[in-house]
Amino acid sequence: MIYLCNNCNTTTFSTSCNKCEIQESHMVPLNPSFYPDFHYVSKGFVKDLFGKKKEQENLNNLLDRVLTKYNELLNPYFLNYAYLLLGDSHEASTINSNNNEYSSAELFQQVLVRKGFVELRERPDLLYKLLSTTVFASTYSGFRREIKRHIKNDLDSSLRSWIDESGTDFRNNLCLFLYFIWESKSVGIGLSFNENASSNRDVSLLENGMITGFLSKCERIYKEILIDRLDFKLSNFDPENFVSIYSIDAMDGFSFEEFLVLLFQRLGYDVKETKKTGDQGADLFVEKFGKKIVIQAKNYSGTVGNSAVQQALSAKTFYNCDDAMVITNSYFSRSAKELASASSVRLIDRSKLMEYLDDYNQALVESLENNYSSTTS
Repeated sequence: MIYLCNNCNTTTFSTSCNKCEIQESHMVPLNPSFYPDFHYVSKGFVKDLFGKKKEQENLNNLLDRVLTKYNELLNPYFLNYAYLLLGDSHEASTINSNNNEYSSAELFQQVLVRKGFVELRERPDLLYKLLSTTVFASTYSGFRREIKRHIKNDLDSSLRSWIDESGTDFRNNLCLFLYFIWESKSVGIGLSFNENASSNRDVSLLENGMITGFLSKCERIYKEILIDRLDFKLSNFDPENFVSIYSIDAMDGFSFEEFLVLLFQRLGYDVKETKKTGDQGADLFVEKFGKKIVIQAKNYSGTVGNSAVQQALSAKTFYNCDDAMVITNSYFSRSAKELASASSVRLIDRSKLMEYLDDYNQALVESLENNYSSTTS
């Protein structure tokens, strides 16, 4: 069986988490029948000899009843509750009411009891465990749908495709990947799965040493991917397109306006330039999500004063825009800030413009990464 550690969200084939040393009580099995509640715990040789068979029979009967009702109510009740209401695990596991305030978990428990799930009245602790399994199973279902795109003819190609997209998530989800491979029999990986693990909770699907070796293999693949990405960036990056605040300082007014067109386009805006003369205080218009903004651009070496704010405000009224903005590579005077605050004109000074440049340059890097992905897919 495969388990999810509630503490670090790592998947494992063991009933304890080696990563954070969490024990069985915090491990969520993909199959609820693997919870310890349904398995006999040794009480010593003599008690095992006389009582094990009867107690295990009682546990088997409990399991049969619970699984029958759980499967009947899984959809819609358990699954819908998990999606809609399970946000806080502590609240979800709280059954007892307090001061006439009822938790969603208590109300949910009563819904299930009303549906005949009387075992939850006697053992309310089972509710959170069944919900946790529901969430884990839903997560695995989504993982299974996505991972199918990455399965190739051989293991290395499958791993590279998966790791290239998932990034460092492979470290937490490696056992999910291996479980899918075992379950679907889709790729031969040269590992000996223990088939008894599908019915015996004390048996691991793979030995820890084999998983550790497999993780090392994934780390090598991930490192190769990072090296290839860096190589691609260094080979294809054009420093002329990388804009610093000092290159902005070297621009004239028209060049600054032309750069702002590229900047806002890169950031996802629709951009329209105005005529170079007679623009009524507008240098360009940008629009996103139906919101139209007029921009006044000031490439200055000195302080920007009231007149720029007044021009932007006039343009906002003249062109019936939603907002007005003044952008400069310098700073604004105190009076300009006061006027802008009173008239709701947004000011972008040198410091804020540098943040825009960071976004612009990051978009260039992401564009390279997308190009890399398209060449390797």
